[in-house]
Amino acid sequence: MTGPFTALTQALVNIFNFSGRSTRSEFWWPYTALIIASIIAWVLDAMMVAKVIEEQGDLGLFSLSTSDFSSLYVGIITLIPLISLSVRRLHDAGFSGFWVLLNFIPVVGGLVLLVMYVLPSNTFPNIYGAAKQATPVNATGAPVTQDAHQRAMQGYALLFEKDKPVTPAQQAARKAEVSDYYRSHVLKPAASV
Repeated sequence: MTGPFTALTQALVNIFNFSGRSTRSEFWWPYTALIIASIIAWVLDAMMVAKVIEEQGDLGLFSLSTSDFSSLYVGIITLIPLISLSVRRLHDAGFSGFWVLLNFIPVVGGLVLLVMYVLPSNTFPNIYGAAKQATPVNATGAPVTQDAHQRAMQGYALLFEKDKPVTPAQQAARKAEVSDYYRSHVLKPAASV
């Protein structure tokens, strides 16, 4: 599962990317942030309208223009990121991005899209790309165990320490590791023959 900061970062990086896939967590974290920003803008607009009505009466509303409402700016700023995020989420669920046009059907279209957004990710590669793996896989596509993944990461870490001198304790630990491997993998099969 993708965390909130990673999901928000990916959404910002892919603002104009209408291809590819976004998992549920990569969709819902930014979508929630956009909803919160919209609610804040609506509250600010409601406070502004209440203040105008209090000061000028009902006729004071005619003095307001559309550019006075902060929800307009939030809507304009978040329109493209929301569409691209929705299209990538639909791709991940196995649907065409054109299904986002259901937003133009009042009430029913939004509900249908909500159901589509909630659907789990399609685990198979499709025309929109490969499925994002929750666990690492090896070259054959088989899942890598946590132990194998950890050993690989330790091997990469050793590359950064290649110029450091080897201590006697490290040499002894490496000799013990090689000796254990030799006993368990080389001598064991020979003993069973």
